[in-house]
Amino acid sequence: MNWAREVALRIIRERPNEEVYTVASGVSPSGYVHIGNFREIATPYLVAEELKRLGKKVRYILSFDEYDRFRKVPGNIDKSYEKYIGMPYTDLPSPYTENESYATYMENRFLNELKEMGIEVECIYQTKEYQSGRYNEYIKIAMDRRKEIFTIIDAFRTQDATIEEIENYYPISIYCPDCHKDSTKILSYDEKTGNVSYECTCGYSSTLNISTATNIKLQWKVDWPMRWMVEQVTFETAGMDHSAANGSKAVSERVVREIYNYEPPVFTPYNFIGIKGGGAKMSSSKGNVLTLTDLLKVYDKNIILWFYAKYDPMHAFDIALDNDVIRYYGEFDRYVRMYFNNNTIDDKNRAIIEQTGVTKDYLNNPNFSYLATFLPIVNYNEDLLKELLRKEQINCDTKEFSERLARAKYWVETYGKDYQVKLLEEKNIEVYDSLSPLEKSWLEKTKEILENTYQTSEELQKELYSVVKTPDLSEEELKSTQKRYFQILYNLLLGTSKGPKLGLFLLALDKDRVKELI
Repeated sequence: MNWAREVALRIIRERPNEEVYTVASGVSPSGYVHIGNFREIATPYLVAEELKRLGKKVRYILSFDEYDRFRKVPGNIDKSYEKYIGMPYTDLPSPYTENESYATYMENRFLNELKEMGIEVECIYQTKEYQSGRYNEYIKIAMDRRKEIFTIIDAFRTQDATIEEIENYYPISIYCPDCHKDSTKILSYDEKTGNVSYECTCGYSSTLNISTATNIKLQWKVDWPMRWMVEQVTFETAGMDHSAANGSKAVSERVVREIYNYEPPVFTPYNFIGIKGGGAKMSSSKGNVLTLTDLLKVYDKNIILWFYAKYDPMHAFDIALDNDVIRYYGEFDRYVRMYFNNNTIDDKNRAIIEQTGVTKDYLNNPNFSYLATFLPIVNYNEDLLKELLRKEQINCDTKEFSERLARAKYWVETYGKDYQVKLLEEKNIEVYDSLSPLEKSWLEKTKEILENTYQTSEELQKELYSVVKTPDLSEEELKSTQKRYFQILYNLLLGTSKGPKLGLFLLALDKDRVKELI
């Protein structure tokens, strides 16, 4: 059984009487949403899909925490944005577009990526929710019971609280109407009227009433549980840092039970994702992030979902941009063929493949390794590549072929330069001189074979196999001899003992250059 099905069954077991199962995720538009953040989306999405397969009515929501304060300028944003620190993301101008907020730009960019991934989600925009007054009654509850909330939070701290801390604790931030920052200090609160007096470091001071205020934001460890209750969330996930013994999840679970009288959702933490190849370690603060847009240039959406579907959320893994890209494409393609063609796939991998949303059209995809290998050999001449691959009985006229070709080209040029197969510039005299007279005679036969015309690569492959074939060789001896012959050719052409499929490889090369090297 795959992990998403196990989680879905646990949700049903723990919350059997839900009419609608609300599965929640949330991201901050603090910058580009990178592929590590995407686990926050993919995990509940895959669980939601499993709940649907189990016949449950599901509401899948994505909350944009855009009413949070702008804390730090990401590395890829102009340093002048430091002047906006302390404002909500929706009050910042977009760094790249006109007449759009910072939050809206980042959110729309991410939603377009989700659309390309085929993921549909109900969006909740927290600035709108807070400013609409939807949360005001729950803010009032938090303010009235602030000392109880402080006691809960304090139970997870190691140092004792002072009387002053308790008296001055308020579970809210107030954005100043003048400077738009949360640089405010609460001076007094009247529980009977709901009036809050405050002042800002910019010099502004005023009194607001909680019932009508549009510039109050609950602090995180109260905001999160409050929204669980409001949206009736039954399942949510978060990074493992939130799941520590004294982390925000533990605090929030007590707050939602004791203050808002709601049972916290079933919870699954997730581990972090790294990048294998492609440069420096991913860092949002440094602006060095890999987004879904970047990843979709290398992998198609089905393979990307496959990564998240096959690894349990607490399993840390790296998404490859190095030569392992070839391996992952081959592995995924093999599972898809098994799923659609001969049904020999095991139950666990069958369920995982189904979660990727792959259709039978996927079988139109060519071998990614062929594309990545032969593109540089034909000097990126796509017409010549198609002519070559048609000799491998590959249909080069499908949408799938064109899309995979574009990804292979991007990968080879951006990340796979050390994967490129290059002919030796000089003859490998050392290997040639080590050959026996019989082995050298194989090379003479090879030059004769190359003079022929072949309609398919398989025709040439058969001719190559026959070069060393003699009646006196047993089947086992023949295989060993053929292996030796192929190793000789690879060493003379590439300087290594292995390489691309030889029949197709030789068809792609200039025959005079091949004959010269062997």
